[in-house]
Amino acid sequence: MAANTDSDCSVYSEENSDGEVGSSSFEEPIDEMTNLGTQPYLFEPEASSDEESAAGRSPEATDQDRLGNNDWCNCGRCPPMTTIAESVCCQEIPQVMTVLEEDPGKPCITEHNGFQPVCLHPSVLRTAYYVYLQQYEELPETNRRMRYIGYRQLARWCWGWLGRQVRVPLPACAVQKIRDTYPEEDGAYQGFGMA
Repeated sequence: MAANTDSDCSVYSEENSDGEVGSSSFEEPIDEMTNLGTQPYLFEPEASSDEESAAGRSPEATDQDRLGNNDWCNCGRCPPMTTIAESVCCQEIPQVMTVLEEDPGKPCITEHNGFQPVCLHPSVLRTAYYVYLQQYEELPETNRRMRYIGYRQLARWCWGWLGRQVRVPLPACAVQKIRDTYPEEDGAYQGFGMA
């Protein structure tokens, strides 16, 4: 009986009379853990329908009154946004409020002690980009890429793992802070739901 030592775990096999390798009758079943590297998102929990609906903002945030002003802002840092979906304050999102509770006394997610290192620091964003690159396409190193990764970092920090291609509106205050840090040359931004 020969042992396959090419991988971390050994799989036992035996040669038949023709010199071919086959399974032995007493072979242990291959542990499913040996194939985990080829199955992305295997251990990521799927969002329940309750979590998906809670991932967005509160129902009153759908009012047309939110456009062109920031009267809906409770943290004092949200700018007027161009769409209703983007017109949401960090104080309205339960997942963001949970993160805010970790740093008491901060009225805005952009003032949280973790916001700058998680969502704005260039070295952290570059490192997060390399993790992103393992699953997705390459993006040129521009402010647009830095904003995109900053938004992803914010979502991961506050919501955890949402699922592939699941998107949530981010608080306007955080979006504006990321845009101010990594501005678009022409000042034109794509916005949520415009992709």
